[in-house]
Amino acid sequence: MMEFVQLRSFDNYIEANIVLNMLQHGDIVCHLKDENIITIDPFLSPAIGGMKLMVHHSQVARAWELMEKAEAQYLKTIACPVCKSHQLGLVSITKKHKCKLAAFASMVLNGRSVEKRKVYRCGQCGYDFKELP
Repeated sequence: MMEFVQLRSFDNYIEANIVLNMLQHGDIVCHLKDENIITIDPFLSPAIGGMKLMVHHSQVARAWELMEKAEAQYLKTIACPVCKSHQLGLVSITKKHKCKLAAFASMVLNGRSVEKRKVYRCGQCGYDFKELP
């Protein structure tokens, strides 16, 4: 029996399949878990943790390498909206909730008790933004 490891989860069907196809073209054995149920009912995504990118355990390091390389190449094509340099990077920010009720609500709605968000940060001017320009 093959053992698979979850690398990432997606709320967006298109993004999930782009990453899946990129990895499969790189000879990575992988699949999307819960893809069908979330495609049918997107409102279930927070409850079940999104579409999970599952990769064979022996290929995890190579899969991360391919995903990081693709993302870095993509970010080089986008200019910072403030200084126009091409030095964007992705930064993950984790923040604990201030009260237990908020942490519990987040666990129920988002599948995790901490708030995680990703922002893009310019390496030249330090500007942070949520969405790519």
